[in-house]
Amino acid sequence: MFEQIYESAAGIDIGSEMIYVSTDGENAESYGTCTSDYRKCIEYLKKQKISHVAMEATGVYWIAFYNMLEASGIKVSLINPAEVKQRKGKKTDVRDCKWIQKIFSAGLVKESFIPEGKLFEMRFLVRERLDIIEMGSTYVNKMHRCLELMNIKIGHVLSQIHGTSGMKMLKAIVSGERDSEKLLALCDVKVIKQKGTLIRKALEGNYNDTWLFMLSKDIELWEQHQLQVEQLDGRIEKLLTELTKDKQVADYKPNKEKPIRHHKPQIEGLQEMLVKLFGVDASTISGINNYTLLRLIGETGVDMSRFETRKHFVSWCGLSPAHNKSGKKSKFIKHAPCNKAGQIFKEAAQSLENSKFIAIGQFIRGLKSRRGASVAYKAGGRKVAEAYYDILTKGKEYVEYGIKKYEEQKKQKEISLLKKLAKKHNMQIAEKQQAA
Repeated sequence: MFEQIYESAAGIDIGSEMIYVSTDGENAESYGTCTSDYRKCIEYLKKQKISHVAMEATGVYWIAFYNMLEASGIKVSLINPAEVKQRKGKKTDVRDCKWIQKIFSAGLVKESFIPEGKLFEMRFLVRERLDIIEMGSTYVNKMHRCLELMNIKIGHVLSQIHGTSGMKMLKAIVSGERDSEKLLALCDVKVIKQKGTLIRKALEGNYNDTWLFMLSKDIELWEQHQLQVEQLDGRIEKLLTELTKDKQVADYKPNKEKPIRHHKPQIEGLQEMLVKLFGVDASTISGINNYTLLRLIGETGVDMSRFETRKHFVSWCGLSPAHNKSGKKSKFIKHAPCNKAGQIFKEAAQSLENSKFIAIGQFIRGLKSRRGASVAYKAGGRKVAEAYYDILTKGKEYVEYGIKKYEEQKKQKEISLLKKLAKKHNMQIAEKQQAA
């Protein structure tokens, strides 16, 4: 029998058609999933004097009931399904709700982070934006396919055929233009100067009415997705305005915005609103720009008080180094992948790999040569996450000291280690004299 941490706790297994509730770990009640059924369940929980409820994060089925429970004054804890797996055997929804009640009331599971109010809506909007961008990329691939079918090699010359110059040429081709000089004239001046000859050669193709028709439809569908992204940006801007309307940052001096190469949000005054929301310009962190911060808002929130230390935050992100030891033997155990916030930090770290000036980039390159890319990016992501935690808890902008200071600190650590080893083995270290 588990020790009871929450005496007035219930476990709920929620599905698309039925929910199952256990208040004692022994018995279970079932309800439908309509709003009236949820109200009956809440009444039952109140009669049983339940103050805490735990439920699995099952798709999106939990969200409506979660909001109703919170509004009724019952504290709800969302649990990762991976943490409540039972021992092997026959699995049923009734058994699940009983097991959830037992382990939750004993304090054996941790809660998932759910942002409050408008931040919760922000999470879904930003995720939806990413989904639509990903769906739109399908039609970019189809455009490439149509061009290859006609042996038009624009995709080999331009890094992005869906960029401004590429789309102007593709629309002109679909409209019937075949003159390579006229098509080239639609491109940006820099593109004409640097790649003019290659583009003229790439435009020589075997034009086909069917492939052109398919290309026109792919362009239309891609543009529809871009329109949806713009509409989402408008909604995100409205939410950010509501979240920051009463917030001010003392002595705020805007820093130069970092460039956003892909999928830049069309949100006016984005940096200023983010500074108001975070209380500091978090885009000063190496590898993080305003778009990265927009993605992080809904995933981490802006309040780090729920994490005791930055190690707790890094562990929550799934970026902590694996350490599984039994006695003197270290074991390899495959860990679950990092959460969405951790993935964002890893992407930020990966963008620093080729930097010649940033310390984290040098750290990643050194570790990659010894341990491989996956370990290096995870460790680099951990460093970015630690900087993110520090900037939100201390309220001070991040300062990048560069590779030179990083190498000096690394050298001092190595010298300190050598001195300790020399002292341990009763030896002396003789420094080599520089030749005059």
